[in-house]
Amino acid sequence: MPAGPFRRRPLCLPLTIRMFVFFSYSAPRVLVILTGMSQVGSGDLVVTRQTIGFIGLGDMGQPMAARLLGAGFPVVSHAHRRREAIETLKRLGLEEVANAHAVGERADIVMTVVTDEAQTDTVLRGSKGALAAMAPGGAVIVMSTLAPKYCQDLAAEATSKEIAVLDCPVSGGTMGAAQGTLSMLTGGSGAAVEQCREALESMGRIFHCGDIGMGQVAKLANNSILFGCAGLLWEARKLAKAHGMVPEALMEILGTSTGNTFMGENWDFFSDPGMWPHFISMIAKDTALAIRAGDDAGTPMLMTRQTRALDWQSVRDGPD
Repeated sequence: MPAGPFRRRPLCLPLTIRMFVFFSYSAPRVLVILTGMSQVGSGDLVVTRQTIGFIGLGDMGQPMAARLLGAGFPVVSHAHRRREAIETLKRLGLEEVANAHAVGERADIVMTVVTDEAQTDTVLRGSKGALAAMAPGGAVIVMSTLAPKYCQDLAAEATSKEIAVLDCPVSGGTMGAAQGTLSMLTGGSGAAVEQCREALESMGRIFHCGDIGMGQVAKLANNSILFGCAGLLWEARKLAKAHGMVPEALMEILGTSTGNTFMGENWDFFSDPGMWPHFISMIAKDTALAIRAGDDAGTPMLMTRQTRALDWQSVRDGPD
């Protein structure tokens, strides 16, 4: 489909389907065309896919983009930070373009998986961002963990351009991204969810949390629990060690007791010296977002404040 001001993509409604039935002596043949997008498939059944603009090919974004390609979606991206990710995905069919603006020109749906609000602003907003180049009727899916209000403000801005916005932070880690089993914590209109359903379901399970921003609320609530459990386990292990008990013996007991948690079951992964600095950076970022969201809603998030106050930085090489 050529780029230009005359191009108009479907609004945030379920896709239009045209069915043509060709009868033969053996059996009817059906050609299904979802209008306005690229076709994939073979034989008598041709199903189209929206073009996905994917920005942020990091540890999570790269396997997520690979899942989209594997499901038959045309994917366009640019080298935001990791050149090697682009080269790997190009071998799977990804199309490389020059910048975020060019991603917006080519895409029906733009997905962003970048670090924070500042990076999201850079790739989406302003004259060089993807939003400025997108045709009316497109959609943006913000998949980073950000403040609910940020996503609500972005959606209000995009509405004037007739572009739908979903906030859709994910849970499940890099393994879930590779296997297509992520929890997609989605906020936004039901129509926008339906517009993006097939693309999202190629990466995991959709949980429609409510209006725009509610996906972020769910993610921040989840992470507040995860990080709180990390702090409690850290303290429990220190208590055991201080009294002469082997911390691993305590962990075995917890695994079969009421103190069992996801964090406990995956403690070796999170506490690995290669992972721990990244994990405590996540704690710093997401607890700040949760406290900010709580303040916006008049909920003080006292336990999350205690988690944030722990001296995580003193153990950057691992908690033991």
